[in-house]
Amino acid sequence: MALLALLVLALHGWVLLSLSDAWPRSEPPAPLTHWRLQMPVASAEAAVLNTAPSAPSPAMQTPAPMPASEPAVTAPPADHPSDHSSDTEPMADVVAQASLPATPSTTKPSSTAKSAMQFTWPPSTKLIYEFAGESKGVRYSADGDMLWIHTNNQYQLQQEVRHLLGSRSQTSTGSVGASGLMPLRFGDKGRQEVAAHFERHKGQVSFSANTPTQSLQGGAQDRLSLFVQLAALLAGSPQFQQVGQQISFQVVSARSAELWAFSVDKTETLKLPIGPLPTLKLSRVPLQQYDQTVEMWLSPQHGFLPARVRIVQTNGDVLDQFLSKVQKP
Repeated sequence: MALLALLVLALHGWVLLSLSDAWPRSEPPAPLTHWRLQMPVASAEAAVLNTAPSAPSPAMQTPAPMPASEPAVTAPPADHPSDHSSDTEPMADVVAQASLPATPSTTKPSSTAKSAMQFTWPPSTKLIYEFAGESKGVRYSADGDMLWIHTNNQYQLQQEVRHLLGSRSQTSTGSVGASGLMPLRFGDKGRQEVAAHFERHKGQVSFSANTPTQSLQGGAQDRLSLFVQLAALLAGSPQFQQVGQQISFQVVSARSAELWAFSVDKTETLKLPIGPLPTLKLSRVPLQQYDQTVEMWLSPQHGFLPARVRIVQTNGDVLDQFLSKVQKP
């Protein structure tokens, strides 16, 4: 009996390790390209940019009506998570309609676009998600949540995924300014916590994992704050919702900092555990050979916060999350 108990504990620990491996990795940074997608800024706290604006309209504090949605895409039932997590490539029925360029445009937006950029922050909220994934050929399911709290000019963000005998969490804290979120600390906790510290007075980001410091760019976000930064930009500046738009900023993990670019793909209605939702789909534009595939479906009904996020690693591991509930914090 003792031998059987040891075998069961070992199996649980191995599955938990698989969940940790499927999380977005903090890999050593690949060299950044010499071109930049960022718009000219007047200070080190500049925000997200648009590399291909289309006659921007005056800033609005409420989102524009969404275009007609695509036919509904059904998320697999929650009690059978493995049905929607076995593919290592994005599902055929959520491929972008627009034919986007292979490499991002380097065209800089006009000063009009810069001045029209506004942010509308979602109210403090707690989003409950169902997670499913595959790691090293092993399929798993989990549950978790993302907590967003905005008080005056300060914010707190936390996302946690719970599975079997443990959990994995990420946290982001900082302030809110005219250029959006300005993170001060990003933490990533599995077996132990590692963190990134935004040292704006020095123009650098440092890491507790003893990786070298890196230069801090204006408008930099972390792996968690990027979701709320995009949400507030799209809600407050409807011109950024146009299909084909590209948005770029530096993204900091607990071990590195890289330039990330996102393209606006299309509108789409998803059938989720919470019910059918119209969404705006964005995808990460690969700038390096081994960049992760990141797709996100943002919900205008919930301030453009994520209704679904799908991450595919270069080794085929998948992590997929589906919105199931929205609560007050």
